[in-house]
Amino acid sequence: MNVIQIFKFSLEALGERRLRAGLTTLMVVMGASLIVSLNGTGNGFKNFVEDQFSSLGANVLILSPRSESVTMDKALADEIAKIEGVEEVIPYIQHISTIVSGGEEQTSVVVGVDQSKLNLLFPTLSLEAGAFVSESDSIGVVLGNELARSSRGDGAFATLGQTVKIKYQTYVGQNPIVVQKSFVVRGILEYVGSGVVPVDQMVFISTRAADNLFNRGGLFDGFYVVTESPELNEEVRRRLQERYGGDLVIISPQVIADMIQQITGGLHLFISIVAMVSLLVASVGIITTLQTSVMERIKEIGLLKALGFNRRLILALFLCEATAIGIIGGGLGVLLGVGLSFGMSNLLGRSLQIRAPTYGGHRAFPLHIVPAFEPWNLLSTWILCVVLSMISGFYPSWRASRLDPVVALRHE
Repeated sequence: MNVIQIFKFSLEALGERRLRAGLTTLMVVMGASLIVSLNGTGNGFKNFVEDQFSSLGANVLILSPRSESVTMDKALADEIAKIEGVEEVIPYIQHISTIVSGGEEQTSVVVGVDQSKLNLLFPTLSLEAGAFVSESDSIGVVLGNELARSSRGDGAFATLGQTVKIKYQTYVGQNPIVVQKSFVVRGILEYVGSGVVPVDQMVFISTRAADNLFNRGGLFDGFYVVTESPELNEEVRRRLQERYGGDLVIISPQVIADMIQQITGGLHLFISIVAMVSLLVASVGIITTLQTSVMERIKEIGLLKALGFNRRLILALFLCEATAIGIIGGGLGVLLGVGLSFGMSNLLGRSLQIRAPTYGGHRAFPLHIVPAFEPWNLLSTWILCVVLSMISGFYPSWRASRLDPVVALRHE
């Protein structure tokens, strides 16, 4: 009896007990799909977080006020610029506003920054059309690539030379008022991609224009600190902390790396626990199924032995039943896990969405998380299911092979 015949015989035996075999296979499917889906979602989230910081220069620190005790003005920027290891300090003003072009509106983050220094922050940044706005230009605006396209997908939201309006809601006392101003599109950026600063959805104006539009009175929302080299990031961060204590929030590449490690470490621990529990349940199910099958087929085993089947062949027959459960369950579980991972990533992105205040209400910005799979991980999950199924099925198969044929034939 060759291997193919043994597997065919085992599949026929499983088919005769299809309900029990199906439920046991379902346990394996659930275990494998949980491993694949959680791994895919976890890797996708890790890639998402890393991508958020990929477009920003490696030697850039982001500073923002932690408390009202620090004044984010030009004097502070000049003071920070004197710290050893600092190449440039670039102040910025930002505000979530509504951009109006023709009859269409889009919500965006409007940033006032010295655009002659943008390439220090985003080394790959370039213009698709037009030019950057100078600091003396109070009405010029540069649009991110995605913002410049219509949200309806039927053309351009705004083109070079077109007039657009920026408006936002503020309060005078208890009374809400809408502030708006017209700007001229001077430039449109090339597509950048995801990043900690979503350049493709942003609007850039001069620092002077932002100060006037948002009535900041010479105060900034934060500073981009460009160090002389990425190797000096931690040294500069340490000096900033020593000088300003807890008054400033300092985001550095090392802080982000530590955050990613903590997040992914927690995810992988959770994945490992869930995987072990689910596969343990599946293993117990296989043992129970095959043990019950052996008890029900004692007379059949005796007949097979009487026909010349030796212990090794009986062992192989029952072991192949367990292996078939692992092969089928593992394969279906991997496929189901890939599909589940896309759904889980979508739900995770929506649950972690950013809600931003806009003119007339709020707008939610869901995070775009794409699951990531490695072929070896998918294959290893399938192999794990097969191996565990074989191990789980060994004891019932061994018991079946040890049955005395005379006793088995007398069994009722």
